[in-house]
Amino acid sequence: MNISKMFMGLTGVVVAAAVLGVADCAKAADGAANAKKSDVAVEDAEVKENAILFKIHDIVPVKNSDDEVIGCDYNTTIYNRSNMTLQGATIDLTWQDDAITEVIDQEKKEDAKQNKRSMGRARSTTERNTDKTISGLVEVPSIKPLKQVMVQSRINTDRCFLLIENPKVDIRNCSAETAQGRTTSAGSRRGGGSCTELFQYVSPEDAQYYLEFKAVTVDQEAEEREAKKAKEKSEIDGLYQKGVAAIDATGTIVSSIK
Repeated sequence: MNISKMFMGLTGVVVAAAVLGVADCAKAADGAANAKKSDVAVEDAEVKENAILFKIHDIVPVKNSDDEVIGCDYNTTIYNRSNMTLQGATIDLTWQDDAITEVIDQEKKEDAKQNKRSMGRARSTTERNTDKTISGLVEVPSIKPLKQVMVQSRINTDRCFLLIENPKVDIRNCSAETAQGRTTSAGSRRGGGSCTELFQYVSPEDAQYYLEFKAVTVDQEAEEREAKKAKEKSEIDGLYQKGVAAIDATGTIVSSIK
């Protein structure tokens, strides 16, 4: 067989393999990109649910010079997952101390028995010195849709452990604005519900506590996503250029043999 023809045949195989390799890389990249777009679409669909989520975290006891706990610092992260701009609100939090309530009830029973009093007149030393509940306020600033903020607050109490429990929540002074510029307040029903109904407390027992509240902001996450897509495109372009270079090198070899 003619050596030139044999080499031309081998060259054709090399060129075809190079072209197919580039095509497969591009196809795989397109598939990955489409899958990523699908994931983003699902994520965006979840993010646009109409709610303002908030959670309490990073609870830190505050001590005085005598090493006594006199307060509790805590953070509240609020994530506006609704399509409305929150103009402001006050979150009123109340935690019930069930252990103290039980102590008070027991002391009243003992007092009623010892002093022959009715339960309505029975006394408790603990009740006079300790509150059954502790309360805190979180002043929420303006938050645009799909944005989140973190607010630092403090409660003057030595029972910081209560803050990990689910509180009773009351939303006050709430006002939000729709994309059309309509305002909904605490008692308003315009737009399908009042402003206070948008708020949803998320406890550590809820999966959303970890899935929806992220270490990065929405803007930072979008930037990271775009940077990753640009990197993937750059890698694909590099593979394509290598394939083209291989084809050009093969053509040069063939030309030199003729």
